[in-house]
Amino acid sequence: MTWLFPWRKSQWQMSSDLVAGLIVAILIIPQAIGYGLLAKLPPSVALASCIFPLIAYAFFGRSHALAVGPVAIISLMTGDALASLPTELIISGAQLLALQVALVLGTLRLFNLGNLVHFIGHPVVKGFTSAAAVVIISKQIPLMLNANLLDGQIPTLSVTAFSIIAIALLILLKKLPQAFISKLGPLAVVMLGGVLVYALPQSMKTIELGSDPTPFTMTFYLPWDHFSALLPNAILIALIGFLESTSVAKTLAKQRKENIHANQELLGLTAANAMAGLFQGYPVAGGFGRTMVNDQSGATSPLAGVFTAIFVGLFLVLGLSLLGYIPMAALGAIVTLAVWPLIDLKPIYSKWRVHPKENSTWLITFVLVLWQGVEIGILSGVVLSIFFLLRSAAKPHIAIIGRIPGTAHFRNIKRHKVETFDNLLAIRIDEGLHFANVEAIDTFIEDSLSTYPDIQHLLIVCSAVNIMDGDGIELLQTWHDKLLTQGKQLHLAEVKGPVMDDLEIRGFINDLKPGQVFLSTHEAFESLGRATTA
Repeated sequence: MTWLFPWRKSQWQMSSDLVAGLIVAILIIPQAIGYGLLAKLPPSVALASCIFPLIAYAFFGRSHALAVGPVAIISLMTGDALASLPTELIISGAQLLALQVALVLGTLRLFNLGNLVHFIGHPVVKGFTSAAAVVIISKQIPLMLNANLLDGQIPTLSVTAFSIIAIALLILLKKLPQAFISKLGPLAVVMLGGVLVYALPQSMKTIELGSDPTPFTMTFYLPWDHFSALLPNAILIALIGFLESTSVAKTLAKQRKENIHANQELLGLTAANAMAGLFQGYPVAGGFGRTMVNDQSGATSPLAGVFTAIFVGLFLVLGLSLLGYIPMAALGAIVTLAVWPLIDLKPIYSKWRVHPKENSTWLITFVLVLWQGVEIGILSGVVLSIFFLLRSAAKPHIAIIGRIPGTAHFRNIKRHKVETFDNLLAIRIDEGLHFANVEAIDTFIEDSLSTYPDIQHLLIVCSAVNIMDGDGIELLQTWHDKLLTQGKQLHLAEVKGPVMDDLEIRGFINDLKPGQVFLSTHEAFESLGRATTA
């Protein structure tokens, strides 16, 4: 946290962080308000989520430029979670949800479980985010047309025209080569909409300020009786938010050749969500678009996030009344352009024969998120991923191997011309030996011995065996005993250290005699074999 000591930073670094903080603030204010609408929360709550969480992450997070705050996917999930609460409890329910997210993340950090989130596989995440982006955009269409097409309403021409112009302006400014100007798209759209609303007050529907809560106040009057009902949603929000944040942070870290530690990010996000819950915010995470803008704008440290929080805080105090001039159509256009890149439909038209499991998982997750909602979609995708994993583990790749003539290299006899041995059968297992695959391995060994009945030595090559549980060791013990009664021997080769430790603890190494454990397959072939060619 060297940024805490500004006098150690050069004037250039300080000014770079200041400029980056200002640019991100310009981007995050309209964007956060739009995301707040997804969560069914007023502007002040959305903006409060851009202040103290950023400061908290700056103290405890690791990434130099991760821009924490409201993000589209988390906002959508928050809105779904709060849908069952009475209207008067929506704001306090959002605070409680943020505190629960902090509790979940803090628990993961306490037990160093930062890698647990990787159980949500890439196809699940891609399918979920693509479907969620479709849902988010579908919610913006009524705002940009000032009409609900499903109810048979006719779009308002002036609002539709403004929305088209706003989207075109956002795309145009984003493509400009000037770095600073290209980040001003949301501000330009908001200002254009504000001018139109000021000149023609009845032309477009604007943000309803209502009776927003007082900013910068801490409260503990939360709907604690809804704690258990909100907790499952909080767990999913925590996992998805952490996954999104670490993905963004790691992308930046690779570019700058830095290291990002998952458990340190857990701590930063725990603090950020705790502050969101205490100061009338809602769950937050690291946003990809804002983070890229922060980095490209010259952020050198988390101090840029602190500057962003200061600028947003000033606007919340001095400029909140100006929000009444922002058209809802402008927010709809900003959110639509922000989430559009999240839609990835490549699995639909990619080669299913090459990636059938991944594409199936993506499709099931995508369809169920659209059909049944976020929670059902994600859980179904995770369950399907685990099913494919267990199915793959239950059918390991196993090969009979021989030696390539004149070398110490060993390959599958079905793929290469190799030397084999009339008294030795070498089987390589390319998977750990565990309860899920012992039956398949047992069947392969039995079939192989039936094919080669005259062998005297069975060599199990363990170069790819990283784990071996009790069932796996019992399988080896069974074959050792069976071969011994036939006057034959079982041997092992290339056993890894942790696996050898398990074998020794369970006493199998002593029981293996007269069988041996060879350091290499080549050593075993030299010691046991009588060569023939196959």
